[in-house]
Amino acid sequence: MALFTDQSVSEVADLISYEANLPEVSSAEGIDLETKIRLAQTEVSAHLEAVSSRPGNVYYARGAGWQSTGAEVNLSRFELHQVVVTPPLKLWHTFQTLAIIYRDAYNRKVNDKYLPKWKEYKELANWASDLLFQTGIGITSCPVARPRQPALDWVSSTVGGMALFVRITWVGTKGVEGSGSLEKAIAIPSGNALRVTPPTSPAGVTGWNVYVGKSSGVAVRQGSEALDLGAAWVMPGTGLTDGEPIPDGQPPEVFKTVPRFLQRG
Repeated sequence: MALFTDQSVSEVADLISYEANLPEVSSAEGIDLETKIRLAQTEVSAHLEAVSSRPGNVYYARGAGWQSTGAEVNLSRFELHQVVVTPPLKLWHTFQTLAIIYRDAYNRKVNDKYLPKWKEYKELANWASDLLFQTGIGITSCPVARPRQPALDWVSSTVGGMALFVRITWVGTKGVEGSGSLEKAIAIPSGNALRVTPPTSPAGVTGWNVYVGKSSGVAVRQGSEALDLGAAWVMPGTGLTDGEPIPDGQPPEVFKTVPRFLQRG
């Protein structure tokens, strides 16, 4: 799973899955969907930060539990870069974005036809946030950020020319692998081999993995061990290996539930 700070939690395609005519609405009303996605991310961020240190929060582990390795989750609060995007969090962001879109559409011309949609998605956003707080915000003690795209070029080799599609991941101190970079394509001339050079690594990263495919969206891992930081990877003369597909990202280690507080008076 991706980290909350890796990228936008939802994309335009996620919005359209709920509202098929959303492109027509945004065009007619002059609404930039990408801007609304960013605004929703900001609003959800503010809410998460507000509950991060709320008293009474409960942390719990699922499955085999979380074993201490000297890098424990801070049980007094969490930071946004520790939050893992779980299904309830994605739902919240999607519905919050749609609520912002229809709120804007309604207020631009006080167009009543958008009012029911605004109210509907506002209620759904509240429901999704409650679901997240009840089931728990996914937290990791070893966040591994999504890397920037690597540098691609080639070196002389006996490999035939081909088009290749590349993604990379960072590997953290616990051996946890983060989300993959955006895909990057390159056409390799005949008699040359692909060379992949990673960007500068952030703190807490101990290695990296490279994933390569001959078609978009099908990159698989090259090599069984994480590569050394700063070292380039060069495709061997034997060509690509058939490794594992790129993972979705790191799972949460613990979940933090957030209790409700009733106002007195």
